[in-house]
Amino acid sequence: MSPYRRVFAALLVITPILYIYWRKFTVPEALIGFRGHAATEDVFNNTLGFSKIFVINLPSRTDRRDRMSLAGAVSNLSFTWIDGVPGDQVSDQIVPGGAKGHSVGAKGSWRSHMNALQAVVGENLESALIMEDDVDWDVRLKSQLQTFASASRGWLRESRSDKKQPDLLNFAPPSPFGRRDSAATGVEESERNTIQLSAVTRTDGDTQNVFGDGWDVLWLGHCGADLPDEQSQVSPLKITIPDDETVPAPKHLKPHPFSLPDKLGDVYPPHTRVVHASSGNVCSLAYAVSKQGARKLLWEFSVKFDSQWDLMLQKWCEGGYVAKEGDSQTSHDRDGDEDIHYPRRNDTPVCLTVQPPLISHHYPKGSASDIQGEGGGYAKGIGTPYIRLSVQENLQHLIVGALEGEMVDQLPDNGKTIWK
Repeated sequence: MSPYRRVFAALLVITPILYIYWRKFTVPEALIGFRGHAATEDVFNNTLGFSKIFVINLPSRTDRRDRMSLAGAVSNLSFTWIDGVPGDQVSDQIVPGGAKGHSVGAKGSWRSHMNALQAVVGENLESALIMEDDVDWDVRLKSQLQTFASASRGWLRESRSDKKQPDLLNFAPPSPFGRRDSAATGVEESERNTIQLSAVTRTDGDTQNVFGDGWDVLWLGHCGADLPDEQSQVSPLKITIPDDETVPAPKHLKPHPFSLPDKLGDVYPPHTRVVHASSGNVCSLAYAVSKQGARKLLWEFSVKFDSQWDLMLQKWCEGGYVAKEGDSQTSHDRDGDEDIHYPRRNDTPVCLTVQPPLISHHYPKGSASDIQGEGGGYAKGIGTPYIRLSVQENLQHLIVGALEGEMVDQLPDNGKTIWK
């Protein structure tokens, strides 16, 4: 064999070995999920399967931008920044119906989120994730989203089936943990409309989007939501993801100290995640929009402004702004003096959410909270509700390449809650 052929043969043997060594020893275990070990899955790319990730950040909050930039870097995520708009810079002339009765903060939040939607529409994106700048997620976010994508596809498919499979829709595995009497009615009602993920998982050959087709909003980050039932304005269908080790124990399922514990912990066994239609969601911490969803929202709230942004999004997702077929919908002009009537067909938005949320509000040490409860007082606590292996709380470990086993679980089953 010639010397050239021997060198070529040696390279064929050595190259795979070097690649395996590089993967094992230079990519931290905790970041394998981030860096695309399943590159064929869109959710493992640097925009989580969406066309872009937008982060809204007030230019004056450089502290938040610093932390979010680091969190994105160690998570292998690419962010596009949207400058937040201070409310005192929003002219009353551009506020639909006028600014009377609206706080400065509400005006700024509305305009900031509208600018993000404007970017989605202007760039003709197929989808985008819009996040606020004080959020956090689990180091296993991409794997979580892969499971969520399966659940959302299943929900969209089953919701279009018009309940042609009653046995499947009525199926829910019995809880080995029993029931709490006070929640028995809610349990029974939820079980009638619950499907376990394993019962709906299949390959969708005709699906164009990794999360399914036909959705408008995926509300992935919030600080509370309701479990829809048969009396809700939206579908009561729920997809459960049982035995999810990334879900905290029920005692940790509380967004802030002024809220009641989430009903989720009463209705389902511990460590269960549930995907369902958005119902009662509050806090617009992170939500994805499809191309059609972004266009609908930009139109709706360019002529309407009647509450805080998250409450308007909640109402929109529940069909609160949809006129009955044949009716016209009324809005006000910019000066609030003249009613504008335009026809609307019955087109209730399709919004999905997940409990517990995949993205949550982060409370760093020494930082004042913007969440105030009834009766005064601010949230006191350090960390992130709902998130076990927090990226923000583990930044110091992640930037030096720590392994997943070296991460701090801020919400262990037998540990204390973050609220004081």
